Amino acid sequence: MAKGSITMRVENLQKLLDQVQEIDEKGRKAVKATVRDVKSRAPGWIAQEVTQVYNIKKSEITPSSGKGAKPKKMAGSIQVRGETIEEMTITYSGRLLTPVHFGMTPKTPPAGKSYTLKMQVVKGQKKVIGRYKNTRTPGGPYSERSHNILMGTGNTKADGVGYIPFQRMSRTRTDIQKFTTISVPQMITSGKTSEKIMTRLQEETAKRLQHNLDRALGK
Repeated sequence: MAKGSITMRVENLQKLLDQVQEIDEKGRKAVKATVRDVKSRAPGWIAQEVTQVYNIKKSEITPSSGKGAKPKKMAGSIQVRGETIEEMTITYSGRLLTPVHFGMTPKTPPAGKSYTLKMQVVKGQKKVIGRYKNTRTPGGPYSERSHNILMGTGNTKADGVGYIPFQRMSRTRTDIQKFTTISVPQMITSGKTSEKIMTRLQEETAKRLQHNLDRALGK
């Protein structure tokens, strides 16, 4: 199970905290309110930055929110720890995902027809990941070694995934390998997103702290 963590850093945090100390009790309340804000909002901020780069739905990487919200099926899990802004750590865990999460086409094998399997992990970069030929020649499902082709998962639930890409490694029916891509932890710590995520967290946390300070002082 892959993991990726983000430790909070806010560039102008010390300046804001100095202001907090000057206003004593009201300032402490503002900091507590900010910690609550960040804990609840940070996963959404991070998801917005991730989905700017990766072709995954925001709903798959953000937890359910609000009272009475039903748990939803996510591509990874999130833990937010820390009772102060400086100590706050956001940890993502999750397995390597199949192309189903990244706009895979086709989603089901067209009966009796050849097809080309495609996905788009990074937005704007659609890639061919497999080809199926409707014959018993090399490249088909009966070959000694196949391309990545759609095989049934046996999941018959309404919201279940019925087919994902597998590659047959030999003529033995059970010698198959599932095709996987990238995990949620890898997406949030990649060079494509990590700097933007940290900048977003810094900016949004500073805004929430200033907002709560102003509110505590009656501004």
